[in-house]
Amino acid sequence: MSTNPGAPGPTIHDPRQRRTILAGVCIALMAVIASVSGLNVAQSELTVAFDASQTEVLWFINIYTLSLAALLLPLGAMGDRWGRRPVLLAGLVVFGAASAAAGLATSSGIMLAARFLSGVGAAMIMPATLAVITSTFPDEERSKAIGVWTGVAGGGGILGMYLSAVLVDLASWRWLFVLPVVLVVVAIVMALRSVPNSREASGHGFDAIGSVSSAVAVVGLVFFLHEGPERGWTAPATLLGLVVGLVAAVGFVAWELRRQAPLLDVRLFRERGLASGSVSLLTVFGVQAGIFVVLFPYFQAVLGWSGLRSTLALMPMALLMMFASGLAPQVAARRSAGRRRRHRPRGGRQRPRGRCRDAGADPGRPRVFCRRVAAGHVGGRSGHGGPVRVRSRARSAATNPGFRQRQP
Repeated sequence: MSTNPGAPGPTIHDPRQRRTILAGVCIALMAVIASVSGLNVAQSELTVAFDASQTEVLWFINIYTLSLAALLLPLGAMGDRWGRRPVLLAGLVVFGAASAAAGLATSSGIMLAARFLSGVGAAMIMPATLAVITSTFPDEERSKAIGVWTGVAGGGGILGMYLSAVLVDLASWRWLFVLPVVLVVVAIVMALRSVPNSREASGHGFDAIGSVSSAVAVVGLVFFLHEGPERGWTAPATLLGLVVGLVAAVGFVAWELRRQAPLLDVRLFRERGLASGSVSLLTVFGVQAGIFVVLFPYFQAVLGWSGLRSTLALMPMALLMMFASGLAPQVAARRSAGRRRRHRPRGGRQRPRGRCRDAGADPGRPRVFCRRVAAGHVGGRSGHGGPVRVRSRARSAATNPGFRQRQP
């Protein structure tokens, strides 16, 4: 295995090491995803502890997601350039330190700053985990590993909320941040022992304009969605966030189309598979986030349920999502194989369609002769077109004075 940090990541052929790598990156991903939804179970406790309004509590929760989404593209590109392993380790350190600071916060300002830094660390961790999988797993195992990664990303949020609810019910909200710190420590140890370094060599400069415009677009659109219910959807500040987000998004797309090495190649979304998959993931995770935001306050404030009971009510969704993510690659492979079998012609030969126009055959010939020409049985060879063209052109020239042979 190459140890040159500038070389592309080698494929790991040892199954045991691959399992260790997958476990390490999934633990790191679990810490990131659990922190997205962990504070949902402690909204009432945070309101009392910081004497905060509901809007401030929502900012405690959402500023983490906002910084994660805004910095995901630029920090992911930096990981590809500087090396995925060092960026992953740096992100784990930043994330762990910020989570510890959030658990010790004494004011709303400290909590907001700590949650923002946690999102910065998460933006370094999340793309690096997936890049490590794609660079170290062979082609035949990559889809299964990505399926496991997707299952952790989908179901890890609810599993993290379950553990967070247990900590809130048995101790206090401050213990919510112990779980991410413990997961970070385990992920750092496993990354140091098993994750190889890899990076992509690029002859182009870093896309600073694309990074800034993508961050501004995310911040503007999230601000619009976050403040719309509180300030009003037609309030000047809300509409300003929408306009800024849309202008930045359009500018980002236009800039990326002009660059030779874009931060995000938007042309790839012309492919139906990638576009439909991206829309499906956006829909699934968007609906899931909306369910968390709406149902948890309803369970606790209206029904009077504890955080643990509220989380248990959503646990079937997490378990089914993780189970289905493991089956998805197998189902997709079977459907793809079945589709290829249905479109394969019988006998291994492609049947001619329509009129016989191949090999210069005379349209006046019988259809049997046309089929044999298309199947490659004329001229003494099966499946080779050269002798078929020569003989059919010679016969056509002999029987049809107006026939002109085309130059090969």
